[in-house]
Amino acid sequence: MSGTGGEIAAIETIRRGLPPARGGETWIGDDCAVVARPADGSLLLASDVVVQGVHFDLDLVEVADVGWKALAVNVSDIAAMGGRPLHALVTVVGASASMIEGLVRGLVEAAAAYECAIVGGDLSSGPCLVVSVAITGTTGERQAVLRSKAQPGDLLFVTGALGRSAAGLRTLRARTQATGDPTVSEELVAAYRRPTARVGEGLAASTGGATAMIDVSDGLGIDLDRLATASGVGVVLDTVPTAEGATRGEALAGGEDYELVFAAPDRDAVTRAFGAAGLRPPIHIGMCVADAARRRVGADVLPASGWEHSLR
Repeated sequence: MSGTGGEIAAIETIRRGLPPARGGETWIGDDCAVVARPADGSLLLASDVVVQGVHFDLDLVEVADVGWKALAVNVSDIAAMGGRPLHALVTVVGASASMIEGLVRGLVEAAAAYECAIVGGDLSSGPCLVVSVAITGTTGERQAVLRSKAQPGDLLFVTGALGRSAAGLRTLRARTQATGDPTVSEELVAAYRRPTARVGEGLAASTGGATAMIDVSDGLGIDLDRLATASGVGVVLDTVPTAEGATRGEALAGGEDYELVFAAPDRDAVTRAFGAAGLRPPIHIGMCVADAARRRVGADVLPASGWEHSLR
């Protein structure tokens, strides 16, 4: 947005769209937000960005979907540590005045769903729409679950079937070319437009003794390879849970599913923790092995496939 008047008006639109600050805290409207510290546990910090033409196409999604996604993908990083979100700062670049209301609507809907307060941020002009979020979270009384603590013999679990988001994107692209199947489940489209961060599942995995965890943001192949490499273990998978309507390739490499993959030594403890939280049990997909170079799915090599940014 250009011009002081445009920015001031946009900030006022954002302020009106957000809920009021909690007692004792200062949110939007000052040089910094002032928030309460978590009472105990580790403070988690994360940031992520969604960029027009890279992470979303406004011919396929609504502006409100972009707001939702920008916050949800950051919440997913908190969930992958076994934490819950607290506060978010949102920076928007390249939004027209007509986009602001929709962005705020999507952000507020995600903030309410994940109980994560949006406490401030920034606005700037730019060549395309970019939404960057910095987020805080806490592990409460638990230790953060890192990627790097899996042990040989640990079982591997995933919190849900994979490939929905990639299949949803494929469906949307086909529809714009009038070649799509109109009977395809809207669940796939929704999975792409508005991904779900698995906060409850991350907490349950931590309670169930998870030794390492990562969210499937770039693809099961590449994200599981990251966990195994960080932990110094190999992985052998018995199955790749594939969502109905998705392909095996989309499940392995499609990315943006935001299910959680984690290692844990005791299957019964995991089952009890998920049951106590009222969650469906995670899917057992394989195990960690001592040979750190081993990457197998059944009789085949498990490729470290998925999304990776190309930096110039």
